[in-house]
Amino acid sequence: MGRSIGAITILAIAVVATGCVADPPAAQRVSNSHAAETLGRATVPSDLDGRTVQLRYDSGSGGTIVFSADGRTLTYTAADTGRRSTTPVAVASIEAGIFLVTWTDDTGAVVSQVQDYRTGKVEGTWTRRDDAGRAVIETRIGSIHVTD
Repeated sequence: MGRSIGAITILAIAVVATGCVADPPAAQRVSNSHAAETLGRATVPSDLDGRTVQLRYDSGSGGTIVFSADGRTLTYTAADTGRRSTTPVAVASIEAGIFLVTWTDDTGAVVSQVQDYRTGKVEGTWTRRDDAGRAVIETRIGSIHVTD
């Protein structure tokens, strides 16, 4: 009985291992914002007060953020529509050159982004309500750089 269980266990491991090798996961594509050739020279700010930054998302949209000199508000201008909104902002430094930036835009969407000025990458979520009142979360990745 003991030999049978051992043989079955070894056979099961062999089948599982063969299945993993025979059916590998699909190759993943590196997004444009994560490809080394798309990164420019990094400007690493110690804070974002009074700074102007340019965003470009892999989805094709983007815009400009102007942080107020006192760091309490930002003005976002959408590149595709020119829509502009000024709103309170919360900025937390995660480590040198990396910030968590959160604001609520004029449509009511809550935007939270990790802005990494060392690599020029931005990753964020937009949380909003759809017409039925359900929460919808969108994620976007892209590039970011200081323009001033």
